[in-house]
Amino acid sequence: MNPVAASSAEFPAGPHHTLARLSFGFLLDEITTGLAALEPLDALLVLAINQANIVPLTRDADARARYGQLDAPAPDDERCPVSINAVAGSLGLPFETTRRRIRRLAGGGTCIVSPEGVVVPASFLASPAYFASVLAGHERLHRFYLDLRTAGLVEEMPPPAYGLEGRVPVRAAARLLADYMLRMSDGLMREAGSVVSALLLAALLDAALQAPEAAPRSMSALRARLRLPGETVRRHVARLADDGLVTRTTAGAVLLPESFARPGLQRLFDDNAANVQRLLAGLAERGVILAWETGGSMEGRASA
Repeated sequence: MNPVAASSAEFPAGPHHTLARLSFGFLLDEITTGLAALEPLDALLVLAINQANIVPLTRDADARARYGQLDAPAPDDERCPVSINAVAGSLGLPFETTRRRIRRLAGGGTCIVSPEGVVVPASFLASPAYFASVLAGHERLHRFYLDLRTAGLVEEMPPPAYGLEGRVPVRAAARLLADYMLRMSDGLMREAGSVVSALLLAALLDAALQAPEAAPRSMSALRARLRLPGETVRRHVARLADDGLVTRTTAGAVLLPESFARPGLQRLFDDNAANVQRLLAGLAERGVILAWETGGSMEGRASA
């Protein structure tokens, strides 16, 4: 089949398809725009480390309220170190690759490595670069919510459990967003086999969902979108092609409509629907959606 001539009628229809069309571009923007200008893989590492560091705090309602604002990161002595091996396993990365990247991040002050494990310190989470990237990500999250609402994809939300006095809990929203990103990365890795292949699959899914009859994405376009080396892109596209997920042409790579019949991609769509609603429910419970709807102030912007 000529990939350019594929009919849009072959693509799945319905709310999960619409939700996926809105979700994958948003997910890619959050990962590739860069957390404090980090490369996408480093950004995912930092997200995974930080989420592991604060697991005990996220289970404590008082701690969630105490550290919900952007200018109030949890102090280092309340963070739980995580092993490099656990981080590598969570992202499907080789241990040595993970160790090397974490050591480099530690050299720049983004991580602290000790015999107990790795911690993303409060000094990084209170830095101007982190503030700026989180605020930009929050604006994208708000637009994503508005797009979902316009498409009729927002289900009934739980009431807020916190009194925020008109403030938007930006840091709390960032934690919930990081959870969503890591869950979706895990689902993509389940289908693609590695975190790099997962990023490429997400980019090709986004392209196919946005414009089913579009031409293949060139290697240079994928490289620019994902901020990855050209040889890395070529190698992982070849793996996706060998697995039958992607068709390569002289013009690049494309995900054909019939690929959507694969059980793994159907499960990915189902998981995305559940993960998006979990994200929205968390945002509602933390008072983020109410603050958006009532014009709450983005405190922390001045200190950024």
